[in-house]
Amino acid sequence: MKTIWPDYDRSILSTLSALTGYFGVPLDHPPLAELAPFLATKPRHVMLLLLDGMGGYPLKTILPETSYLRAHEVATVTSIFPPTTAAATTAYYCGQSALESGWLGWHLYMKEFASDVIAFKRADYYTGHVLTGPFPAGELIPYETVFERMKGVCGTHTLYAFDSYSEHGADFRHRVSSFADVLQTLKMISRGDEMSFTIAYWNQPDAKMHRYGILAPETAAEFRALDRQLSALHGQLRDTLLIITADHGMIDTTGAVDVAKTPALLEPLVLPPSIEPRAAAFYVKSHRRAAFEAAFQELCGEDFRLFSREEALASGLLGRGTPHPKLDDFLGDYLGVATGRRYFAFSLPGERPGDRLIGQHAGLTEEEMLVSVLADRT
Repeated sequence: MKTIWPDYDRSILSTLSALTGYFGVPLDHPPLAELAPFLATKPRHVMLLLLDGMGGYPLKTILPETSYLRAHEVATVTSIFPPTTAAATTAYYCGQSALESGWLGWHLYMKEFASDVIAFKRADYYTGHVLTGPFPAGELIPYETVFERMKGVCGTHTLYAFDSYSEHGADFRHRVSSFADVLQTLKMISRGDEMSFTIAYWNQPDAKMHRYGILAPETAAEFRALDRQLSALHGQLRDTLLIITADHGMIDTTGAVDVAKTPALLEPLVLPPSIEPRAAAFYVKSHRRAAFEAAFQELCGEDFRLFSREEALASGLLGRGTPHPKLDDFLGDYLGVATGRRYFAFSLPGERPGDRLIGQHAGLTEEEMLVSVLADRT
């Protein structure tokens, strides 16, 4: 399979940088040049619609070139690493790589809470135990949103389907319960006279691909429905530049390496793996590192690449800039990154097997890393 590294000169952060730069709020990442002609038309409203998981590979696999979405493609960029929702959507909201923000993935070991915490929630990833007290990610890895940076520059809007840390700082927060709600709210915003910047998030087609896989009829139906509804939106927005893009792509997996049931991998560990099933942090006993490395290469080397913490940081994989102070905790001793179709699992004692997520992301394959950028000026 083809491996693609993140290109921090042409990543999802470049898409965001072009849009915030239009309002005079540049980011520390090069703006995406392909958006300059659209911004030169001086739209009153700039809207960034994030369709979770709609990377270049699933988009071009499922929809024809004549579809609304593919006909409006203007560029291809990479996601950041890891290419996963918790890291990449956060990048859109704060304008930082995972290296800078500390938002590395779905679950992070937070010693302050003695738990492997789901970053978007108050729950322990492995036990489901709900944590009391302050919101863990808000306490340990807070960030300034682009909405806060743009205060007084223009009106800012955020559309969200569930509460998360990402929405703070926006002038207007719009709760949506369907994609029809998303489109209706975008139309309403475009009727305003004040210049505005909007980030709208929707959880499809990611949810469908996780459950059914990329090639399933259910996934194709979801793509066609999104395409049809967005095509109908064309012309209903006033003086608006609509950018439609994604946080990451997706790949269909073939099975798991269950670390808990693989003694050669389990015995050297001091904690279960963290971060993501396809980009896993391993916390290893210092005197067992050589044994862990050997076992990893033998059992996982065909589908994964192993980085030491030092290698991961020196490689630039996680981005440029100043590393977040919590990064050292979250990365563990090694980072195991998927380059094939398997992923890491960790079955607790007595746990019954759950439904496997067929479509997954967070690895370094072309399918997961590439993201299409679509532009429609109305």
